[in-house]
This record gives sequence, structure tokens and C-alpha cells, in this order.
Amino acid sequence: MKRIVIAMSLLLPLIGCEPVTPTGTPPVRVEPTQASYIPASAVKPDNEPTPTAVDAAMAWAERYSQAVLERDAALERAREAERGQEDAEKKTRELQRDLEQVNRELADANKTLLVLQGELDKWKRDVLGFREEIRAAMAAELTALQQIMKVLGGELAEPVPYEFEGDDPSEEDAQ
Repeated sequence: MKRIVIAMSLLLPLIGCEPVTPTGTPPVRVEPTQASYIPASAVKPDNEPTPTAVDAAMAWAERYSQAVLERDAALERAREAERGQEDAEKKTRELQRDLEQVNRELADANKTLLVLQGELDKWKRDVLGFREEIRAAMAAELTALQQIMKVLGGELAEPVPYEFEGDDPSEEDAQ
């Protein structure tokens, strides 16, 4: 208790409290006069009371509570930003994994496509080869039919070699 009284007696003069005289008479107050270099609006009117230590303490308590509220709000914003950053980092890691998976699938698809392209080229060569074989077989068949007609007594002026009419597909592939 003594410490509080000593602390208050040292603190009160610093914040502007005036000591009470032991005789019980209040000290004489000197009213400030307005200097010529101070504008009239800078001087407080006489009807405003001078703030007391309690008023100053209440004002500081109000400022402190406002500062605490602002600090709490700033801490909450910081926590929210941290949670948002963690969520963004998590989403980034997920997207990175997805991207790696898509790249692997794309590489596999490219390999498969190259294999299929090779098989398609082989199939085209085989088809063109079969066309030539079919043409040769048809030419042989026509020659045989002409000979059969000749043996059976049909009249043929001359054996006609078989020629294909229209576009030659081997010319299309050469282009």
C-alpha cells in the first residue's frame, strides 16, 4: 500500500495534478493571458474545465483500449492472411502434382501416337502393295479369260492388255 501512495504522489505532479495545501485553502490560480502572437482561436475559453488526472487517466485508458482493439484486429488479419497463404501454397502443391501427372500422360500419349503413326505408315505400304498384287491378278485373270474365249471359239481381234482407268493411287502417295 505504501508503494502505491508513493508512486501516486510522484506521478500526480507529473500529469498535472495540483497538491492540496494542508490549510485547506486552494492555491491561487493564475489565468493565462493571451499573447499578441497567439491567434485568438488557440486559447481555450474560460468556460471549459481544465482536464484533471482522472480525465487524463480515462483518456489514456480509452486510447489503450482502442490500441488493443486495433492490435487484435491486425493480429486477426495477419492470421487470416497466413491461413490464406497456407491455402494458396497447398493449392499450388496440388496443381503442381496435377501438372506433373498431365505431363507424364502427355509424354505417354506422344509415344503411343508415334507408334500408331508408324503402324499407319506400314499399313499404307501394305495396302499399296496389295493393290499392285490385285492389279496383277486381275490382268492375269483377263488374259486367262481371253484365252478361254479363244478356245471356246469366241472371236477376239487381239488380246487387250488390261489398263486401269482413272487415278493411280500410287501417284497420290508419291506426292
